[in-house]
Amino acid sequence: MQEKELWKNTISCLETELSKATISAFFAGTELVSFKGDHAKIRCPNHLSANYLKTRYADSIINTINTLSGNSCSVSFEVKKITPKKVQDLGPIFKIKEQSGLVTTYTFESFVVGLSNQLAVSVAQAVVEQPGNLHNPLFLYSGVGLGKTHLMHAIGNAIKQQKPNTRVMYSPAEQFTNEFIKSIQIRRPASSFRKRFRSVDVLLIDDIQFLAGREATQEEFFNTFNKLYLSGKQVILTSDRHPSEIQRLERRLVSRFSGGMITDIQEPDLDMRIEILRRKAAEKGATLQEEVLLALAEQISGSIRQLEGILNQILTITSAQNVTPTTELVSGILQNIPQSKKFVSPENIISTVCEHFSTEPEAIRSKKRSRDVVFPRQIIAYFLRDLSQLSLQNIGEILGGRDHTTILHGLEKIENDLTESSFLKNQLEALRVEILGKSS
Repeated sequence: MQEKELWKNTISCLETELSKATISAFFAGTELVSFKGDHAKIRCPNHLSANYLKTRYADSIINTINTLSGNSCSVSFEVKKITPKKVQDLGPIFKIKEQSGLVTTYTFESFVVGLSNQLAVSVAQAVVEQPGNLHNPLFLYSGVGLGKTHLMHAIGNAIKQQKPNTRVMYSPAEQFTNEFIKSIQIRRPASSFRKRFRSVDVLLIDDIQFLAGREATQEEFFNTFNKLYLSGKQVILTSDRHPSEIQRLERRLVSRFSGGMITDIQEPDLDMRIEILRRKAAEKGATLQEEVLLALAEQISGSIRQLEGILNQILTITSAQNVTPTTELVSGILQNIPQSKKFVSPENIISTVCEHFSTEPEAIRSKKRSRDVVFPRQIIAYFLRDLSQLSLQNIGEILGGRDHTTILHGLEKIENDLTESSFLKNQLEALRVEILGKSS
């Protein structure tokens, strides 16, 4: 069995025990360069993937290769050498004055890493090592205030630090849109606007969902994306949701975004929230006792931005009163903060809706497509999204392993029907009250 075929079969076998995200993040671009009976040499595109394969997946790789080849072998990892392309100097007349838009304080060093963002950070660091060649485009998505913008700037700053001559541009999607509209209004040649966004090596566009419904701007961005992508330039995008969930975003853009690496950032766990508070306090020259940090982290979950906001309030009050932050002061301040939504279990939603429609949960998870099953299934998906805050993929898995596009179609139908049917609106409100009542 030749090396190329053996490595292809090895990855296929590993896909049964490792997640698709892991395979995409750390096995992409790898190759088995030699296999001499008792030793396999694997070449990786960067140091990050080589280190991860060596420290975390070496045993799985060895066992799989041994099974496929019938031999007993060891394995080693090397990093592929990249010869940078020589950039032609066009002379001072043609050089563009760079305005990257990067926030220099947003770095990897100041970014707190935990289980909720570990994969996103690993992928981001891999992009820094090989921009334009691995995970292109990179699409980061999360709820508000969870660090996706910070991570995007960290990538840009790290690339600039390694290669100062790299042309990096950060722009919110709203700014891209406004500049495009302005170029039309003042009848400035389109080439001026296009040159600004298409002459970079790394383009960072924040909150890409802002382009939804703006046909002309989407057309312009599609062409900008294609120009950069085909030139081997790195494109990094952020959004508050998965690209397939952005309504009124052209399918061809969704397809382009899905062709690279898509990774999300979840809400921080308790340990991560404590570390975030500790670092933010240190940045402001303050030191909080562990019990104060714990009290804050336990009672404030979700947005990192909210964590920082509450911390700022506490430090401001204690500084003004010249007192030390205490757990009692924390409790007093938190009484005036709206509490986060109570978690509603999927089982509660499914049982309540099924009982209301006289349907069995087994039917909801089955392949049945009759009206008396499909409609309750769509209602369940609606509440799983609204009350349990689950992703389309998770909802699909709960409802019998359905594709996320099927779930999205059902959600859009319910939302459209709600605008036209007061009966449905009242029906859902009654169900919502019943579901929340059982969760209290």
